[in-house]
Amino acid sequence: MKTPVFSKPLQAALWLTAVLTALALLKPDGSGVPAAGAPAAQEHASPAGGSAAAAAEAPWVRVPEETWTTPEARQQPALAPLAPVPAPVPPPVPMQPPEPTAPDPAMSYLGRLEQDGRSYVFLGTGADPQVVEVGSAIDGLWKVEKVTATQVELRYLPLNQIRFIAVQ
Repeated sequence: MKTPVFSKPLQAALWLTAVLTALALLKPDGSGVPAAGAPAAQEHASPAGGSAAAAAEAPWVRVPEETWTTPEARQQPALAPLAPVPAPVPPPVPMQPPEPTAPDPAMSYLGRLEQDGRSYVFLGTGADPQVVEVGSAIDGLWKVEKVTATQVELRYLPLNQIRFIAVQ
C-alpha cells in the first residue's frame, strides 16, 4: 500500500495546528490573565494558595473550604419530593342579600273625616287626592290599618310591613 504524500507547506500547517491545539488544551483559560497595564501582583501567587483569586486563575484547583460532591448528590435536591400542596381553600360563603323592605309610601296626609262611626282619610297621591276608609286597600299595595292624632299607619301588603305617614 502506498503512503499518501503531502506537500511540505501542508505538513507544516498540520504540525502547527497539532502543537497549538495541545497548548490550548493544557493552558488555563484567559479569564484569569490580567489585562495589559494592570498590576501584576497576582502573577506570582501560587494556585494552591487556597484563595478565591487563585481558584479563578486555576479552576482545576479546589479551594480548601469547597467540598466535593458527586453529580448524583448535586441532583438529589432537585429529585427530592415536592412539599405537600396545601388543601384548596373553600370559596367564601355567599352573603345573603338583605331582606326586602317596604318602600316609603308616596302619599301625603291631607285630612280625616269621621262620619256614621266610620273613619275616612284623605291621602294625596300626586295630583289626585284619594278618600280611603280605615281598613281598606289602596292600589292593592297599601292597607290603612289605623289613624291616630299623630300618624296614619299603613301596611305594605306584599311584604306585610308597617309604614307611617305623619299627621301635620
